[in-house]
Amino acid sequence: MVLAIGHAEAQTSPAYVIRPGDKVTVEVFTAAGERVAVVEGERIVDRVGDVYLPYVGTVNVTGMEHNSIRELLVDEYSRFYSDPVVNVQVLLRVSVTGAVPSPGRYYLDPTTTLLDALSEAGGANTEYAVVGSQIPGDPREVRLVRDTERMTLNMHPTEITDEVIAMRIRSGDWLHVPPEDRTAVRDQILFWGSLISFASGVISLALLIGR
Repeated sequence: MVLAIGHAEAQTSPAYVIRPGDKVTVEVFTAAGERVAVVEGERIVDRVGDVYLPYVGTVNVTGMEHNSIRELLVDEYSRFYSDPVVNVQVLLRVSVTGAVPSPGRYYLDPTTTLLDALSEAGGANTEYAVVGSQIPGDPREVRLVRDTERMTLNMHPTEITDEVIAMRIRSGDWLHVPPEDRTAVRDQILFWGSLISFASGVISLALLIGR
């Protein structure tokens, strides 16, 4: 199913929320500026939405934003430290697959756009391989799976719209770049293969004549 991307979809970006699989990084400092190493670190939100935080215990952070977590930790750590300073960073989990140089799972800042996420994976693989099995991707048909929605986005550099450029990632997004139509790929490979063969023949002939 292909869903159209409307103007409102891109312009109104709802606040992100944390989901299982996201990454939360916590830093805590005392009022004197001393780092509290025992409570800081990176944590992956587990499958039920929990993270374990020293001195605080298990906290369900599903649906929270980083400011909400920071305020919670400031209250909790105030019991142990005077006027603690807490920094919280949240990275959202996004998967990029298909015809890209570096497919995989990425942890990205909530301000990241879908185009940025695709760039993290190397962008759509647009290079043709005359030898081998490398198949270029089709940036005009990038699939986005977001919750129960499936959308097709045109991310071709000369055709991408402002609405698509402005779309930010959400936790759990899956971007898939399909391979370009194989008929077009075959035509390109045959064209470049014949061109290279012709050029090689010309060079060989020139070398033969020059002897």
